[in-house]
Amino acid sequence: MISKGIITIAIGKKYIKQSKYLARSCILNANNTKRAVVTDSPDSLKSFYDIVIPWDNKVDPFSLKTRIYEFSPFEYSLFIDADSLVYDSIDEYWSYLNENSYVYEGKLLKEGNWYFNIKEICRIINVEWIPKFNSGMILFKKCDEAKQIFDTAYYYFLNHKKEEIDIPFFRGTNYPDEPFFAIALSKNKKEPINDYGKFSRTLIKARNIHLNIMKRKTGFIKNETLIHPIIVHFCGRRGGFYYFFEKLRLLTSIKK
Repeated sequence: MISKGIITIAIGKKYIKQSKYLARSCILNANNTKRAVVTDSPDSLKSFYDIVIPWDNKVDPFSLKTRIYEFSPFEYSLFIDADSLVYDSIDEYWSYLNENSYVYEGKLLKEGNWYFNIKEICRIINVEWIPKFNSGMILFKKCDEAKQIFDTAYYYFLNHKKEEIDIPFFRGTNYPDEPFFAIALSKNKKEPINDYGKFSRTLIKARNIHLNIMKRKTGFIKNETLIHPIIVHFCGRRGGFYYFFEKLRLLTSIKK
């Protein structure tokens, strides 16, 4: 088994295109880290990724992230959503896995709403809290504890209706993975860590945004704190605006 690496999912034309930009950013800023992709178009990505893993279409693509543990060829894995870019070396991330099996950034909720009513879900699944986080980045290592978290997330993906948990469709088409991971993390009592603003962040509700992929530069204010994440996740309309210009920069520097 390969020691450490980045893995992403690229199923469908949109995500295949995004995964190429992700690969370009890794080539530019983290080229010493192996890259793997699970995809339905292996030939189009074999020049971008060191390891191309064909997607078995018997596996529901919308549940695939909850099963990424099974697909990863790495002992230490950094999963990144395809619509993300890497702005610097990720070498410092691996130290978080020295004493942890599964690492994420977020906050614990005991009430309020996030995909569902927090207090009601805590009652149904008999936990004290639910973590709110962005699943665009998952850092984990191959071990029983991490596998149990992924297995629990996949179980609830398949059985949430039987467990009387109502999960709304994401954009009206498919189930989001975040609530299932949140349930799994709470059931397995895995709390978030303080990443000091270095893990992946979205640009949702961010301000004073400064990004330059060529200069390894990130900086923006989020939750009233100036952060410099190594990975930026370009989800949402605002993210798409900045993503456009960063993609142009990559195209001029990485010819593939």
